[in-house]
Amino acid sequence: MIARMKPGVGIDRVRQRMTGLIDELRRIYPDDYKESGINVVLQSDAGIHPMFKSAQVGLSAVIMGVVILLLLLACVNVANLMLARARDRAREMAVRLSLGAERRVLIRQLLTESIVLATLAGVAGLVIATWAMRIANHAISTLPTEIEITPDLAISPTVLVFTLAVSLLTGIAFGLAPALQATRPALIPALKGEAPAGGSRSRMSRGLVVAQVALSILLLISAGLFLRSLEAATTIDKGFVSDNLLVADLDPGLQGYTRPRTEDFYRRLRERLEALPGVKGVGFGDRVPLSLNTSDWGVTIPGYTPSPNENMSILMSTVTPGYFEAIGTPLLKGRGFLALDDSAAAPAIVINQRFGERFWPGLDPIGRTVRVSGKDHTVIGVTRTGKYSRLGENPTAYMYLAQAQHWTAGMSIMIRTSGDPQRLDAAVRHEVRGLDPDLPISAAQTMDNRLALALLPARLAASVLGIFGLLGLVLASLGVYGVMSHTVAQRSREIGIRLAIGAAGGAVVRLLLRDGLRLVVAGTVIGLAAAVLGARLLRGVLYGAGLDPLTFAAVPLILGSVAVLAVWIPARRAAGVNPVVVLRQD
Repeated sequence: MIARMKPGVGIDRVRQRMTGLIDELRRIYPDDYKESGINVVLQSDAGIHPMFKSAQVGLSAVIMGVVILLLLLACVNVANLMLARARDRAREMAVRLSLGAERRVLIRQLLTESIVLATLAGVAGLVIATWAMRIANHAISTLPTEIEITPDLAISPTVLVFTLAVSLLTGIAFGLAPALQATRPALIPALKGEAPAGGSRSRMSRGLVVAQVALSILLLISAGLFLRSLEAATTIDKGFVSDNLLVADLDPGLQGYTRPRTEDFYRRLRERLEALPGVKGVGFGDRVPLSLNTSDWGVTIPGYTPSPNENMSILMSTVTPGYFEAIGTPLLKGRGFLALDDSAAAPAIVINQRFGERFWPGLDPIGRTVRVSGKDHTVIGVTRTGKYSRLGENPTAYMYLAQAQHWTAGMSIMIRTSGDPQRLDAAVRHEVRGLDPDLPISAAQTMDNRLALALLPARLAASVLGIFGLLGLVLASLGVYGVMSHTVAQRSREIGIRLAIGAAGGAVVRLLLRDGLRLVVAGTVIGLAAAVLGARLLRGVLYGAGLDPLTFAAVPLILGSVAVLAVWIPARRAAGVNPVVVLRQD
């Protein structure tokens, strides 16, 4: 219900009145309202549709986690480069310290440089985010939803403060270690320009390379799992066939049609649609699977005693004869609704397989009784269990009631075609106008287009994580290349001596490759272990991907190949130098 409050009436008073109403209904209808309630919220606090709440929370958590991983990867990359830069400035720092500069002053200077760098990056990020949100607003507004969505994504003051705070914290956290290292040189060797290559700096630099590779593995596997999840979502068994299916919504009741007139309209429309070339089946249902429109009714099963707090409300639809054939939902037992299941016939019900397993495990449900709305319904058919609200939902009990026995005027037309269903759109509209030119037909789309909303979480996650995964791969490659280039430059004297005494260039390349790939392998092992744990945590938002062997095998191979190239390039360049020139420079 939607209500506008009178001036001076607060939300607490409304809640109090509605609670009193529910209490009264419980006294009058104790069975129907035993577990019912009303949640009153302001429109501004209504938030996201309940159908998408769990997916939205899970998806937001995953994306935020991936963003943090990407931020850590970028910061580790920058910290490693700053550490390399600190080694290059060892002589400068040694001279300053020798002349009496205080270490804390030098640390403050280096931290200021790091914070300025991080702040500039934060500002650049805000600019990119503003541009990206314009694209997102446009993309969301064009979604094939049943209701119009007008998004207004914008940078709020809270987000602005959060971004600046993160920029400052990352600038301090990942600039501190290089600053401490840079202001603690071995003075005599540094003043001579002979700072040792080993020591804690080298260990820290190698540790950061391992961390880079591990984070990249974790990020890329997460992206790969979501891409595989999207693939699984498009092929998941939905319980119906979405191919070659056209869906359109009609409600003759909006035009003031009486029930007899509405029944006559639907009968004549079915005849016209079935006569169209390429139409294989026509059916009507009041709810489209995997849409925002869901409903559930309470049921009572004779002989079945519900457990405490067991929810006896079952998702349902009212459908017409021909519905199951048109939508492509197979009947495992019994039959679907026929024309003889009219308002004068005994109430009938079709259930899904999960319904039967829940209430009559191991027994044949055909012919059994389900009490709905105070009337006993006989089970005449059993369908395969499908997906009704979300693609990721667990197997759920579902029931179908005959439209003639549970009347509703507004229905969705399901038209099964032999070819592209979109080509029949104009013909369907023409037939509706031929019966009533003033009756609107809405949301005429293929079922595949309608399913775009159900696939939105998977597509969004796969797209965002795919982009972040590529960024992580680029960052890791640049990081490994930069560190290895600097490491090779630091070992130029050693390499020159090896070449001078007769070492082959290939042997030098293999030596440097072995040293670099040792770090890559260590990072890969750590990253795979973290990815296994992450995949277990992501099971709730993945569609059957889990510990996907292909993803866990492909990602290390891809990153390993890129890492080999990033190590090989500086190694090959170092092996080709003239040893006389290198030794003469030293």
